[in-house]
Amino acid sequence: MRSPLPSCSASEGRAVEAALSIEHAGGRSMLRRQHVGYPLHVTRGFYLDAAKPDLLTLYLQSASGGLYAGDRIGLDVSVARGAAFHLTTQAATVVHDGRDVGAVQRLTVTVEAGAFCAVTNDPYVLFPGAELTLRTAATVAEDAVLCVADGFAVHDPRGSGRMFTELSSRLRIVRPDGRLLLQDAGRIGGDDLSGALGAMAAAANLVLIAPADRLPSAKSLQQAADACGALAGTSAAPNDAGLVLRILAPDGGILSRAMDAAFHVAAEAALGLTLARRRK
Repeated sequence: MRSPLPSCSASEGRAVEAALSIEHAGGRSMLRRQHVGYPLHVTRGFYLDAAKPDLLTLYLQSASGGLYAGDRIGLDVSVARGAAFHLTTQAATVVHDGRDVGAVQRLTVTVEAGAFCAVTNDPYVLFPGAELTLRTAATVAEDAVLCVADGFAVHDPRGSGRMFTELSSRLRIVRPDGRLLLQDAGRIGGDDLSGALGAMAAAANLVLIAPADRLPSAKSLQQAADACGALAGTSAAPNDAGLVLRILAPDGGILSRAMDAAFHVAAEAALGLTLARRRK
């Protein structure tokens, strides 16, 4: 989310609840309401796409150095009927040693009828001892589009030989009437990484929920990531809800480029045009 980047070196961490509300008015999508406290910061809105001038892009930034032990971060995103919104981060997020309490990041997204919403985070960089829990819940209207992308890479800046402790994630997507579309959960420990990923040190998921006529081909989504040096695979989401892309990469840089390339393929199919690159 996906993401907020709180900072605190104390063991109790930070508790942060943020909210963004996007509406369509006056011919463009705009940030109607926001509640974002320190250390989070939202840039001014950008309209980067001449072919889609109503698409609002926001960069969620941080005044700190990453996620720390004890951090509990929540973000609620609401995209109203007919609005178009892209939320992304300004850079990768460092996840520091969890000190046996870890960090939790929660994202809740509501996408109303006819709306487009993409939440694409740069990878989380898991330092030795990092323990991160990701929880994402989304409600998506029948004719709306949601693209959610999250990934991680492993890094040991001091060459200590230690791995991260654990990464766990859960994604649940429903229709407005509560009907379950997709539920995906996973957990991996640092000691299990080589057995799970082989020679790869980074991985990501991109989930695209959209009507069938606004989906790219599975092959094009996969090829976009593969062309960046990653290893990707695409499958149909349950309940004919969309597509799920899994990506493996040798490092965070390649993973980030593969995620971005796949996002642009997904957005072009959903919106019928090629979006401008998001500079970071």
